[in-house]
Amino acid sequence: MTEALQKIPTALQKELTGYSLSVQANAAAIYDLLDREGCAVKVEAIKKELNIGPEEYRSARKLLMMSSAGVYVTQDGIILKKYLTTEEQRYWHLAWSLGLFEVSGKQLTLDEDLLQKVPDAVIKLISEGKLTDHKRVSALRSRAKQAIGILMEVADMYRKVDKALGLTLLREVSGKDWNKTLGEIKKQLKAIE
Repeated sequence: MTEALQKIPTALQKELTGYSLSVQANAAAIYDLLDREGCAVKVEAIKKELNIGPEEYRSARKLLMMSSAGVYVTQDGIILKKYLTTEEQRYWHLAWSLGLFEVSGKQLTLDEDLLQKVPDAVIKLISEGKLTDHKRVSALRSRAKQAIGILMEVADMYRKVDKALGLTLLREVSGKDWNKTLGEIKKQLKAIE
C-alpha cells in the first residue's frame, strides 16, 4: 500500500504527513482506488479491495476528509468530488452534512460545561510540566484553528441563507411618499441584518 502514497498528488501527500505511516498508506490507497474507479464506491467494497478492517478504514477516511482530497459521501458510497456526475448526489450530501452538523452541534452543547474547562486544563497541564512537547501543542493549536475556520464558514453560510430568507419575507411597501417608502424599506432591512 505504500506505493499508493506515490500515486496521489504531491500536495495531498504533504497533507497526510504527521500521521502514522499505516494511516497515511490506507488513506492514499483509498484515494487511489476512488481515483481509479471514478465513481462512488461502497465502504464494504473499499475494505475488501484494500484488505483493511473497520477501524483502519475509519482512521484513513477521516484523514482524507480533513484534507483537500475532496472525498464526498453519497448514498451510493464515497466518491472524489471531481467525479460527481449528478446534482442529486450533491443535494443528498448537503442534506446529510447539514444534518450531521446540527446533531453534532447539539451534542456538543450538552458537554458545554466540560468544554469550558479545557482552557484551564491545558494551562494546568503546561504548568505541571505534562504538556511540554512543542510539536504536539502546535498540532493541537492547528486543529483548534482548523475547527474554528470550519465553524466560521458554516456560520457565514447560515447567515447568508438567513438574510436571503429575510429578504423574501419583507412586507410589500407601498405609498406615494417616496421618502417615507424608502424609510420603511430601510427599517425592514435593518431588522433582518
